[in-house]
Amino acid sequence: MKEMYRTRLKNALKLLRENDSSQALVISSNPHAVRSRDTHFPYRQNSDLYYFTGSHHQELSLVIRPHAKEPILLVGPVDDPIKKVWEGEQPSAKALARTLKVEEIESKDPLATVRALVRGCSTLYLQSVAGGVSGQLRQELASRGTLNPRGLGPTIVDAERITSVLRSIKDPTEVDLIRKAADLTSAALLHTTQFMQNGIREREVAALIDYLYRLHGAEPSFNTIVASGRSAATLHYHALNRSLKNGELLLIDTGCELAMYASDVSRTIPVGGSISPELEDVYNTVLRAQRKAIAAVRPGVLVSEVHRAATIEIIRGLKDLGVLRGSVSQLYKKGAYKPYFPHGIGHMLGIDVHDVTPEAGSKGLVLQKGMVITIEPGLYFAKPVGKIPSCGVRIEDDVLVTARGHEVLTENVFPTELDDIREMIA
Repeated sequence: MKEMYRTRLKNALKLLRENDSSQALVISSNPHAVRSRDTHFPYRQNSDLYYFTGSHHQELSLVIRPHAKEPILLVGPVDDPIKKVWEGEQPSAKALARTLKVEEIESKDPLATVRALVRGCSTLYLQSVAGGVSGQLRQELASRGTLNPRGLGPTIVDAERITSVLRSIKDPTEVDLIRKAADLTSAALLHTTQFMQNGIREREVAALIDYLYRLHGAEPSFNTIVASGRSAATLHYHALNRSLKNGELLLIDTGCELAMYASDVSRTIPVGGSISPELEDVYNTVLRAQRKAIAAVRPGVLVSEVHRAATIEIIRGLKDLGVLRGSVSQLYKKGAYKPYFPHGIGHMLGIDVHDVTPEAGSKGLVLQKGMVITIEPGLYFAKPVGKIPSCGVRIEDDVLVTARGHEVLTENVFPTELDDIREMIA
């Protein structure tokens, strides 16, 4: 594990040197997020800083400069007896610096120290996170730039221009953590099936799933979505105030974060097991679309091609349902499917559930070996259409791009065939 973080630092240094030796990358700990007044949300480390250090220390900045002998680990004020009483000891920054083989500097004014360290650099890769040292420096320099009509000073570039290139390709350790997070998601869903019954409230199902994550040392990677019937037509539904009803579809979008790595899975379940033929057709259309999309995943393929594979199947299904009329090619060209399938095919997955994505060229993002993406087509009916009631169906899995194709990391999660789902909930 120690060598892994050292390698990541070396890769960042190499990437900076390939661009220009007069550059610097500054990555800082997240500030505490205020929940209300003087209470805070549970602390979560900045994803980029964790990627390079594996540390949850709350007062760190990492400064990487191609012309310097080694990276610098800058530590904010450490002798705060009041903070120690309330929050306990911080992890040892000295030990971390030795592990990473970087220089450690303690500073009572981290912003001033970072400012001095990057003086003279032509380009600064800085974060946009408000409150962190890197973000503070970015805001300060941007403010100066607006007051300077000549626009002198360093060029400011988003740090993700560097970190996304590195983080988008997962190493075996990262893939294993995502797979383990997926297994916990599977277990939570399976143990919750007995509660997916008529009359149970959406929030009860969500609470049990979240509890099971925490019971096994994980955290929800985002607010668990449990949406029944018409609620599922809202993509990011969070009211959780309906009760489940037999004959309706229940959409669950959930995932957990284990050792900072996330899973993200969606399953749609027939409450009570029996649904109308129209709802079965909607469900099976989405399932076929997902399988087409997953089959398209391999190195060298544009993400837009994966989306197109799913969309063509969605359009065919909407035609069979009588929702759309016309040729598939024309309906695709006109975007006639968008009111029913309004989102992309998925997103990158890693330390963030919506993980960093490297900049795409004019043709779009190309899949590479080591990327992990979600494949999640869906169909949503905000209003009834013919015999189709207001509903939503989404089926989502986490997929690793391999050397010759793909691996579905969530294949052991709750099944997707309706008959198999009925057997699970019986």
